[in-house]
Amino acid sequence: MQAWQCALSKGNIQGLTNGKSGPLILGLHGFLDNAASLACLFPYFDDYQFIAVDLPGHGKSYHRSPDAHYHQLDFIQDIHELVEVNDWRDIILVGHSLGGILSTLYAAVFPERVAKVVSIDACGPLTLEADTSVNQIRESALSRLAKKSTTNIAREVDVKAAVTARCKISDINAEHAESIILRNLTDTDEGKKVWGSDPRLRTKSTLRLTEAQAQNLMNGIQCPVWFGGATDSFKHVESVYSKRKIWWKNSQLELFSGGHHFHMVKPSAVSTAIRRFVEEM
Repeated sequence: MQAWQCALSKGNIQGLTNGKSGPLILGLHGFLDNAASLACLFPYFDDYQFIAVDLPGHGKSYHRSPDAHYHQLDFIQDIHELVEVNDWRDIILVGHSLGGILSTLYAAVFPERVAKVVSIDACGPLTLEADTSVNQIRESALSRLAKKSTTNIAREVDVKAAVTARCKISDINAEHAESIILRNLTDTDEGKKVWGSDPRLRTKSTLRLTEAQAQNLMNGIQCPVWFGGATDSFKHVESVYSKRKIWWKNSQLELFSGGHHFHMVKPSAVSTAIRRFVEEM
């Protein structure tokens, strides 16, 4: 595993790579996670170039400017600039949770760049009804007033306590939580470990897509899509897929026992399934 970075117009995107050559796999992590959550898959893709990035505001990547926010759809701009700068084509997108949503959105908007999509515990965009728009915008504005700063207060992080707290609010084990948390930390000049991720990530979205908008976008995907769902996850991918499967021209669902980060618990089984899908003619 090696460090990886790429300079974009607004800052540097950092990540991790397996350092191999071959067809490109671009890994996109979940909300408040980072590239460490996908690095567990690297050993199973030695004949691929696997790059897992930290999305802006996450991990080691740049923070948006003080006048900006983290609109979900703006990540599509970041991903496309990354693709353009590196002149990537025939990309295999592997995304977990938020990263899975972004993978499907990117494949819809730029189908000429994507060969296949792997979406781990996500089944297309999250949506809300149009009649919730007023409340969504209000709650978003209020949440942003409470998170004006683009940096965290330089308070030393108790890693053990942070791991315990993360495990209490999500179905992830301590080992995996720690690997993600450590990458979200940065060192001060005094040698303290403090949060390096942007606190504004926790603000609320201005406006979610409606179900009709989400369907219109997903209809734009031209490549095959593989959805991996977890039996014990709050995402309920199996149920969502049963309602949405007509949105995709060529898709399949595979279920695994476990929770939201099941790919970290069962990297071999998940990687075997992904390889089988990716290598299908």
